Amino acid sequence: MIREAAMLRLLPGAAPAFERAFASVAPLLAGTDGCLSYRLMPTLESPEIYLIEVDCRDLAAHTEGFEPSEAHARFMAPLEPLLLGEPIVVHVPVGEPEG
Repeated sequence: MIREAAMLRLLPGAAPAFERAFASVAPLLAGTDGCLSYRLMPTLESPEIYLIEVDCRDLAAHTEGFEPSEAHARFMAPLEPLLLGEPIVVHVPVGEPEG
């Protein structure tokens, strides 16, 4: 399993609109083959910075399945106008700890 972590910087004052927009498109993410779970979290440090975590079966399910899809385009369409720049995205393995 992998986790995509995306940090999103929002335009000033856009948090309420962003949360509404995310709620309206979240089913597109949840319905993706290989998507196991997701969560959207505001940060404590700034009301304009959010973190999205998406747990997927594997990296290919997300990067080759969801990201190039029409569902991803529809998912991002209402969110992108509320973002200040590109999201910072990383993928990390999730599983048993080493050691």
